[in-house]
Amino acid sequence: MANVVFGRLMAAISPRNDNYFVLFNNLADCAVKGSKVLAMMTAVNDPDKFEEHFSEIRKIESEADEYTKEILISLHKTFITPFDRREIRELAMALDDIIDYMEDIPQSCKIYGNSKFTPEMVALSQILLRAAEKVREAVNMLSDMKNAERILRTCEVISGIEGEADHVMRAGMHRLFAEESDARVIIRSKELYDLFEEAVDSCEDVADVIHGVVLERI
Repeated sequence: MANVVFGRLMAAISPRNDNYFVLFNNLADCAVKGSKVLAMMTAVNDPDKFEEHFSEIRKIESEADEYTKEILISLHKTFITPFDRREIRELAMALDDIIDYMEDIPQSCKIYGNSKFTPEMVALSQILLRAAEKVREAVNMLSDMKNAERILRTCEVISGIEGEADHVMRAGMHRLFAEESDARVIIRSKELYDLFEEAVDSCEDVADVIHGVVLERI
């Protein structure tokens, strides 16, 4: 009884932040927005459009950084959190990683001086968009454990999408080495394929964190 009273007292006098789920949703929204812009970027071989889309992705990445920073700072001030602090940190970082890799893709193009994408990269951008939309779906349900079964099913879908991305990436790499002899093109393309893969893998990382959170609470 004393422990219950003490817990209620501490909850009453300690900092509390109920905005974690709002911030997670905001990060997931950034992932979807960024992936939509990236998909448009890969579909159009237009240098002017590339710069326009790249600028938009940078803004989205900066916005996501602010949400992530707010979550991490809040962990030092908040007594009561919706779930384990380590899980909150891991989820925030995994969501932020998705958007970071999205920004790295056009940044890599700028470094190599070419804004063209292969058909497989166009396909990967669409796969990434689907994965990001499923991530947002799972994150949006996370505040209510009544959604546990739906969340777990969505995490399974994300895992399946990641497997699809692996298949497309391997096909692209196979065609690259079979058809291309210019070392610069090979190096550039391989780096871009790796970044697309990392972005989709980060979606699965989010799903893995969410999967663990849900299983601990059902």
